[in-house]
Amino acid sequence: MDAIQIELLEEYKYVDSICRDMLGAEKGVTAYIEQLDKTQMTVRYWITEWNDEYKQLKHIRWLRNQIAHSTESVECSQADVDWLKDFHNRLLTQQDLLAKAHRVIKESQIQRQQQLAKTVTVAAPKNGANVFRSPSRLRKSWILIAVIAALAIIIGLLIWIANGGAK
Repeated sequence: MDAIQIELLEEYKYVDSICRDMLGAEKGVTAYIEQLDKTQMTVRYWITEWNDEYKQLKHIRWLRNQIAHSTESVECSQADVDWLKDFHNRLLTQQDLLAKAHRVIKESQIQRQQQLAKTVTVAAPKNGANVFRSPSRLRKSWILIAVIAALAIIIGLLIWIANGGAK
């Protein structure tokens, strides 16, 4: 095992420990990846780096498993170690994929609540009157039409009677 592989294993232990604590799971990074797998596609869509980070994390886990369990030589680069350190930092600062997914979900819920509040506000009358007790405009229009029709019939009958009615 060379120095880069040892450094990757040490950093992986820290990341795995954080993930175990964060998720309350026995296998930290594996549980983290499982949570990523369960994340809805619509949430993933809003996180631009989702696919790259997801694939890289799975690659790092594969590297770790190969180093720990394989008897053959495993190619591990300083770039892999650097990425894992950056991921470690993103976990600590809540800039990782699950933290971002949580924020996307929270923002979506807030937007839905605000939209619902707007809908309720638009439906409520401005003067505070009870909508169910006051007649609607349509009802008022029909009442007005009925009154005008009744007056026209009465006036027509009066004219008819004044002209002698049915002779």
